[in-house]
Amino acid sequence: MHPLDKLDIRILSALQADGSLTQAQLAEITNSTPSTCLRRVHRLKQAGYLTRCVYLTDPKMLERGVKAFITVVTKDQGRHDFMAFIERIAQEPSINMAYGTTGDVDAIVSGNFTSLEEYREVCERLFDTDPFVERYTTLFAVQALKEKTAIATDELERRIVVKKNLKRRK
Repeated sequence: MHPLDKLDIRILSALQADGSLTQAQLAEITNSTPSTCLRRVHRLKQAGYLTRCVYLTDPKMLERGVKAFITVVTKDQGRHDFMAFIERIAQEPSINMAYGTTGDVDAIVSGNFTSLEEYREVCERLFDTDPFVERYTTLFAVQALKEKTAIATDELERRIVVKKNLKRRK
């Protein structure tokens, strides 16, 4: 793919805010044409910048209003145990994100639960009965201070400016 330019970045930003935009709407927002946007979106998909388009739902409307962040410390028993742990996490419907981490904990898991009872049942199933899990700690969200799915494009913008300035100096 050709190097990204400002139009590509505007397209990325717009689609992160609303993936349901029509090509005409995207063209209007990005100050381009629908055909150009269509070609650019296709290239951004092919290059891996755009990976999927989803609608975000309101957890409360789905009756999953209990948001929990769970930190997990595991015993050092080897890759096989960790892979089995990952598979159990992946199969659990109430868990929507999980990350392996560095530092004092080995994983951070987040989930949306219907109730504290469901949360407890999931923890028993995933953590309490797993000899690989040494301990876990849960933090419950009581207020959303910021919920954003978009990834900032400012570094891409900065690199374009730097490249442009380097070309001017030559």
